[in-house]
Amino acid sequence: MKNNLLRFDQNQFIKFSTIPIWIDYIFHSNGKVEKKHCAVIGLKDMKLDVHVIHPISEFIIDNWRNRQYNTQRKHANNLVQFLNYLIENRKKLSLHSLSDIQINTGTEYLNYLALKGVRKSTVKDAERTLTKFYYWLVKIEVLSLATKSSFEEKENHLGTYLESPFHPLYPSKSTKEIEHTLPISYIPLLLEVAISVAKPIALGLYYQLFGGLRISEVLNLKRTQVGRRMKEGDFILKLQNQNFRTDLKEHSSVKKVRTQRVLEINDWGHNLFKDHINLYKPTDGTQALFVNRDGNALSQRSYRQYFQKVKDNFIKLLENNGDTEQKILAKHLKHMKWSTHIGRGTFTNMIAEDAENPYEIAHLRGDSNINSSLIYMVSTDRLHKKIEEKFSNMHETYIPKLITRKE
Repeated sequence: MKNNLLRFDQNQFIKFSTIPIWIDYIFHSNGKVEKKHCAVIGLKDMKLDVHVIHPISEFIIDNWRNRQYNTQRKHANNLVQFLNYLIENRKKLSLHSLSDIQINTGTEYLNYLALKGVRKSTVKDAERTLTKFYYWLVKIEVLSLATKSSFEEKENHLGTYLESPFHPLYPSKSTKEIEHTLPISYIPLLLEVAISVAKPIALGLYYQLFGGLRISEVLNLKRTQVGRRMKEGDFILKLQNQNFRTDLKEHSSVKKVRTQRVLEINDWGHNLFKDHINLYKPTDGTQALFVNRDGNALSQRSYRQYFQKVKDNFIKLLENNGDTEQKILAKHLKHMKWSTHIGRGTFTNMIAEDAENPYEIAHLRGDSNINSSLIYMVSTDRLHKKIEEKFSNMHETYIPKLITRKE
C-alpha cells in the first residue's frame, strides 16, 4: 500500500470525491451501537462512471474518527481538492505517485487557492488539513522528504498543534462580504413574507431570529421537544442530534446538545407554533417538528430553498414598494451574501444592545453551559422585556394580517 497508495500515471480519467456513509458505531463506554455518519474519500473513474472508496480514507479515520460528520467532511473536502489539483497538474509537477510531492507542492497549491480569490480563512483551513496529511504520509512512510521531527509541535490555548511547513501568500482581504445582521425594524416584515411564501419554515425562522438557533438545530427538533415557560411563555427547546434523514447524504447535526430558550414576543411565536403543528404533521415516524409535503423530516437543502424564496420576495417587496431607505436596504441585501445564519446574527445584535456583560449574550445564544448560566435567568427576563418593548409598536402592523388564528 505504501508505494502504491496513489499513482498518477496509471489512469488519466480519475477524480477524487467525498463520499458520505453510515456505519454501525460501538461506544466503548457502554457498548451501545448507533448509526454514525462518516465522510470517506472515493476515487471515480470518469470514463466508466464508477467509484470506489480509496484507502487514503484511512487519513480521515486516523485523525477524526470520533469527530462529527461535518468535521470529517471539511477535512475530506480539503484533501479531495488537493488530490484533484495534483492529478490535473501531474505533468507540470512531474508527479508519478504521492511519494513525489514536496513541501513546495503544498505551498504552490495554497497559493493557487489564494489566486482563485478564496478567503484567507479558506486557505488557512486547507493549510491545516495539508499539514496533518503530510505528517500522516511521513508516519506511514510514503514520504521520505522529512522525518516526524521536521513537524514542530506547538502549544496554544486550544492545546497542541503541528506548525505548518508551508509558506503561502495569504489573500489580504475577503473578496465577498457577508451580511450577518438585519435591522430589527424589518424582522416583522421578514416573518410576514415567510408566512406568505414559505410557511413550512416560518416557525423555524422565528426560532432563529428570537433564539439564535442554527439551521441544523431547527431541523433536529421533535414536536415533543418544544416546551413553554409559564411566566413569559418563552419556548424551551431540547436540542439533540436525531439523524432523521439517514437516506440523505447530508446530515444536519446539532453543534452543542443543550436546552435552548427562545423568546416569545407579542404572541408571534405562540401563533406561529399553533398554526405549524396543526398544518404540518410527520408521517414517517420521526415526530420531526419540520416536515416536507410528504410528511418526511425536512432536509437542510429544502429549508434553504424555502429561505431563498423568502429572501427573493423580501428584497422584491422592498424594491417595488419601499421608500428611499427601504430601496437602499434592498440594493444592499441584493449584493451581499446572506443565509439563514442571519437569524442568529440578528438575534445576537438584538440582545447585545441591552446586555450588561458578555455572559448574558453567551447564555442566550447557547454558547455557554446551560447549568452554569442559570444565574443569568433574571437578567434574561430583563432583556426579554426590553426586546418586546422594541417590537410593541410594530405588532398590529405586521403579524396579525397574515396569520390565520384558529379559535
